[in-house]
Amino acid sequence: MALDGDNRGSGRSPRRTLLVGLGLAVPVVVIAVDVVFIVRGQGSTRPATAPAPAASGATGGSVRAVAKSTVEFPEGDDDGPANVDAALASSAASDAPTEDDTAMDDDGASEEPASAAQKPAPPQHFATVQDAAAGSCTTVSVEGLSKQIIEQARCLNPKAVVPLPPRANLVTGPHVFPYMQSDARDHLVRVLDAHKNATMKLNSALRTVAQQYLVWRWSASKSCGVELATRPGESNHELGLALDVAEHSSWRSALEAEQFHWLGASDRVHFDYKAGDAQPRKMIDVLAFQKLWNKNHPKDPVNEDGVYSPQTEQRLKKAPPDGFQSGPSCGKASRRGQ
Repeated sequence: MALDGDNRGSGRSPRRTLLVGLGLAVPVVVIAVDVVFIVRGQGSTRPATAPAPAASGATGGSVRAVAKSTVEFPEGDDDGPANVDAALASSAASDAPTEDDTAMDDDGASEEPASAAQKPAPPQHFATVQDAAAGSCTTVSVEGLSKQIIEQARCLNPKAVVPLPPRANLVTGPHVFPYMQSDARDHLVRVLDAHKNATMKLNSALRTVAQQYLVWRWSASKSCGVELATRPGESNHELGLALDVAEHSSWRSALEAEQFHWLGASDRVHFDYKAGDAQPRKMIDVLAFQKLWNKNHPKDPVNEDGVYSPQTEQRLKKAPPDGFQSGPSCGKASRRGQ
């Protein structure tokens, strides 16, 4: 009996062992299969779902450069395509030029030097124009004073500083003053109206003596990306006779037909209007500044002759970048910060 009982017990033991083993094996197999499918699924979908790296501020200029290069002109072809409209048709929908897109010119600089984005953000306001030149890399730092100079210049001679009329095919940067002498303005409008399907982007137009002082000082110190700039009181940008055109090679023939002179390969974007007696005898923006200074400093006057003299420079360096307390003497007087 004992032997028989032992035999029955030993017969049931293998079955129980098998059942227990199967019970443990099945979950293990299921888990293993799930793991395999998960790994394979992740491996196959990763390339398709991996997000593209976010563009950093340092690459922003490169992105814009790619967009701007959709209109391609051979670097060595200064004459550009014969048909301006056809050459620029693909650029009609592109964004307005930003300061990072602007090009350097030998008669000054783009309104915002290329290195401005690389420099720490300057304070919003400076005590003097001289401080703005030393502490910023943007002509926006003297924008308030520049607006007063333009308004005063228009009071002195309305034809010397006139606004460019709105045109669907004319685009300017956010800190470009769209003003010119009246004759130069009229000839530019003829160019634009003759090529309505092409877009002209202006990197720079009118520049005040305060702005010119900044880029001139930057060029002297080889800072802010400015290597060469004309002395204040001598730039055709101050006279309202100069333009910096982004698509310079394609617009060259059309502008030259309207008496705009291309400055040359050393300054590809720059065009000067040269016609008749458009050249004034004195710098209207310098005279405007002198009048504003004397109005606000009757005990420290400077000659009102439109000449950028050492005496005028001394006053300009001390002038408030945001504008004088007492603004232009004609029209609605502007106030500081307005």
